[in-house]
Amino acid sequence: MKHFLSYLAIALIFPLSAQAAAKAEATRDSFLFGINEGTAGQKDFGDLQSKYKALADFFSKTIDKPVKLESSQNLKSSSENLAKGRYALFFSKPANVSAKAMRDQKYQLVAMAKGEFTVKFIVNANSPLKKPEDIKGKRIALAKGTFMERAGMAELRDRNLTPAADQIQVAKFQDAIEFIVEKKFADVGMVSPIVAKSWVAKGGSVLFESRKMPFWSLIASPDMSKDDVMKIQTALINLENSEDGKKLLEKLGVKGFVAGNQQDYIDLQSWLEKK
Repeated sequence: MKHFLSYLAIALIFPLSAQAAAKAEATRDSFLFGINEGTAGQKDFGDLQSKYKALADFFSKTIDKPVKLESSQNLKSSSENLAKGRYALFFSKPANVSAKAMRDQKYQLVAMAKGEFTVKFIVNANSPLKKPEDIKGKRIALAKGTFMERAGMAELRDRNLTPAADQIQVAKFQDAIEFIVEKKFADVGMVSPIVAKSWVAKGGSVLFESRKMPFWSLIASPDMSKDDVMKIQTALINLENSEDGKKLLEKLGVKGFVAGNQQDYIDLQSWLEKK
């Protein structure tokens, strides 16, 4: 009996499984705020933590609860953490990560950054390609494993322009795609609007773009109270109305926030997964 009580005491102090540990984490007073900017950029963990700390502090002040920040560029890890319900709040640039969590784990859309997303198909200014159909059979450069790849390939699928495997030139980062197209190692590059803007400024051209998609989003766990969700949503939307708020938006690289439409994200996920 004495040994049994000893083991019982140890079990109560130290969780015996990862599931128990996750449950314990979820019940703590502090909220875990995850962010993911995708794999296209080259920011390291420290850069991301520094960039988003002010936003985490802003959330903490808004709902009067401690908010802990966790940054990542690993899309698989973020998706797994969302599936486990680890994050109370999650901000994502790749729209499909949030969209899947909204559909499958019933996360709720808190707010969307102002703007819309399209995949841009870039070419050199003197390219002989003049319309989307001209890329059939041509070499396409893309960043493997990114949202740009998923959405760009879905667009090409809808246009019956899906490239063969040997026509794809793989890059790790977006800026490498500019180099690949410029040096004519590929005929077309599949890039984000930010990269396309830089490309055009240097004299390049955008041949065409994908359908318009919902922009960066902040989502909340289904376990977060409606009151806290509304407080955060209202505070985000009002950021552009104060000088301190404008400074925070500038740090995040966001023009402002709107309520957004959750169904747009769910429809996006269905489109990406369409065969």
